[in-house]
Amino acid sequence: MILDRQGAGYRWYVVILLLLIFILSYFDRFILSLLVEPIKEALKLSDFQIGLLLGPAFSLFHIIVAIPLGWYADRSNRKYLLIAGILLWCTMTASSGLVATFLPLFLMRLGLGLGEAVVSPCSVSMISDYFERKDRPRAISVYMAGPYLGAGLAFLLGGFLVRELHELGHVTWPLFGTLAPWQATFVLVGIPGFVFAGLMMTVREPQRQERTAIGRNGWYAFQYIFARWRGFGSLFVGSTCNFALSALTLWNVPLFSRVWGWGVAETGLVTGAFYFTAGPIGTAVAVWAHKQLGARHIDASMRVLLLGLLICVPASALYPSMPTPEIAVVFMFIAFIGKSVATAGGPASMARITPGEVRTQSMAIFNTVISLIGPLLGPPIIGAATDLSGDPRNIGLVLSGYVILLGAPAILITWRGLAHYRLAARDLDASLAASKG
Repeated sequence: MILDRQGAGYRWYVVILLLLIFILSYFDRFILSLLVEPIKEALKLSDFQIGLLLGPAFSLFHIIVAIPLGWYADRSNRKYLLIAGILLWCTMTASSGLVATFLPLFLMRLGLGLGEAVVSPCSVSMISDYFERKDRPRAISVYMAGPYLGAGLAFLLGGFLVRELHELGHVTWPLFGTLAPWQATFVLVGIPGFVFAGLMMTVREPQRQERTAIGRNGWYAFQYIFARWRGFGSLFVGSTCNFALSALTLWNVPLFSRVWGWGVAETGLVTGAFYFTAGPIGTAVAVWAHKQLGARHIDASMRVLLLGLLICVPASALYPSMPTPEIAVVFMFIAFIGKSVATAGGPASMARITPGEVRTQSMAIFNTVISLIGPLLGPPIIGAATDLSGDPRNIGLVLSGYVILLGAPAILITWRGLAHYRLAARDLDASLAASKG
């Protein structure tokens, strides 16, 4: 059956396809964390080199190229740019299984960051143009389940794949020759992307909506944001806080091991399961909240972001300091739900106050800003604070303090910024009305 490219079914087909691509991007991004020990042994790497591969090799380059690629996407065909990104990152992932030294693997991670930098900005921009404003938050909320489902698959399915390949040992594969289990893992998880790149050829590049002007200079997205810095700033603060709390997940294994004596398998199973359960629950809550608030409030998406923070921050502050792992797991589940709600609210809020001709670049700016603290600064800050405490078992107190110091001001700023966000939304509505008149 051929879907009508103007119908609702086709629009949701595009959303689901982009969601699957987003899931795969996070799967490929997280898979390295499951292969640290065999890679370290095979390539004779230090912990510092492993840290470079897990952090800066991906995140820093990913951040640097996001804004220029967003600017280019606003002036080119987003569909083909996204296809190019998919092909690049999947090639880099598969090629990571063919390296024999640190430097080539580092370069593969750089390429992964470059390829994935176009995924979210292009996808959110395309979804925004496929849907009318009243339906857009729901579509973006569904799409933003991708990070949770992708990370969950990396922990659950990825862990199963790593275990099975480890039991097989060194195997001779067609085209690739004899590969160690960690090498075969990279190759196998890189291949599906080529299928999704082919499926993207079935997607129609949508006409850009809600344009207020044509032919703006390359700095117009920055100028537009800076002119409304209070509204955008409160959005950036709330979303940055939400993204920075992801650092807690990276420390779950040492937290549960040092404080409650859990093994890696137990912690990985619980964490992965929560990505698959709490993540979709949070997305459903965000969709419901958008529907309830959208008809009455012009700042509905920001209210959803704030709702997510009000759930996530207290639960995230509590679970690392609980007396038993069972109670900690309950609060961690609640924290995952809240984070998923906020994750859906952030991009929808950004799309609501950004004109169509700079929406992709603006989303790239948004992703760059919120990525600075989480992937780059959060983990080393937590590690340094734990070292300074003098006892590795103090990691729970450190994590709770990190959440409180970051989360309490962020909630206040986001709440106080609602009025400024409403002004930015009304400003865009007035500009759109004037351009049509």
